[in-house]
Amino acid sequence: MPLPLITDPSFYLVAVPAVLLMGVSKSGFGAGFGSLAVPMMALVVSVPEAAAILMPVLLLMDALGMAAFRKDFDRRLLTFLVPLGVLGIVLGTVLSNGFPTPGSACSMGAIWQLHWCSCHWRRWVFG
Repeated sequence: MPLPLITDPSFYLVAVPAVLLMGVSKSGFGAGFGSLAVPMMALVVSVPEAAAILMPVLLLMDALGMAAFRKDFDRRLLTFLVPLGVLGIVLGTVLSNGFPTPGSACSMGAIWQLHWCSCHWRRWVFG
């Protein structure tokens, strides 16, 4: 019988570095390595559970960032970003209910690989 999530030491061996990596990346020092947090956590829990565990941390970091920059915002940029963000949330909600766990793990891996290639493509092409 597998141990519960909270008492399983392998969970903490993966979760603590994943959250630290995500926090460092979110603060601007990690250069996008925060995208590894969910795939790292998916090694010990399912992909939906990993996303659900990391979501409160992301929400808290975003709330603190918004509080810090509440006086400096670009209304034009928000009119572009908010509808696309809502669209992403709706698509994620609809698609997450339709994927079985192995399908979500496969799609998460494919999305991460595409993201990594798009980030490093400029370095390969332009040096």
